Amino acid sequence: MSEDLRLSVSKTKTFNQCKKQYQFNYILKFPKKDRDYHIFGKFCHQVLEDFHQAYITGCLLPYNITMTDCFKKVFAEYRQKMTPTMKKDCWEIINKYLKIVSEAKQNNSITNVLAVEKKFELAVSENVILNGMIDRIQIDADDVVHVADYKTTKNKKYLKNDWFQLLTYAYVIMSEDPSVKKVRASYILLRHDFEYITTEFEADEIMKIKDKYLEYAQQILSEKEFAPTTSMLCAYCDFLNSCDEGMKKAQVFNGEVSW
Repeated sequence: MSEDLRLSVSKTKTFNQCKKQYQFNYILKFPKKDRDYHIFGKFCHQVLEDFHQAYITGCLLPYNITMTDCFKKVFAEYRQKMTPTMKKDCWEIINKYLKIVSEAKQNNSITNVLAVEKKFELAVSENVILNGMIDRIQIDADDVVHVADYKTTKNKKYLKNDWFQLLTYAYVIMSEDPSVKKVRASYILLRHDFEYITTEFEADEIMKIKDKYLEYAQQILSEKEFAPTTSMLCAYCDFLNSCDEGMKKAQVFNGEVSW
């Protein structure tokens, strides 16, 4: 491979799902739609990030005051994009989390959060750079490093056998600290009362993800056609109007998607 390539979980998954979508998004850089569920997810992520970051940096205020301040600050930024329903739903989620952490503090079982929205940039090889952001890193009571990603999806079924993202984060942790031999990893489901879908990865399994990224890098750099892979997901693609195959699959009539 003679070209440098920057990879992330989302870029790799997009290529694997539909090469045409990858081309539109990351090569041609077509504009993406600002969908409500994207805004909703970013809003909740930002409030939780600001809340935990406050205590990581030494905040001594009661949790309810800090959480309220964080919510108000983030809402001021997103005000023009948020509907009243979105605001209500977000506050219900954040208020639920406030109750969870408040109860944990009373019971002396508060989670030791080390970092939030941790950016990483890791050389997988001379030509391949892996970059991204980990929503949350904590140390559990048994001293195991625990990486977590917040999810605002309503349908949690698709997450239960998809560990690629969390394996990537575990790989980042082990690469930065080779003394780590095991990583706990979770999807935290914000719409499901902060339910955890959790697994644990041992070192051998974690390090295999490097080869997977190198394999994807080779495929991406050698790809010439970027043919679409059509499915029901085409109806939700940001680039549907630019893809004839996707339009046919989605059966678009007068701007309405009909199944």
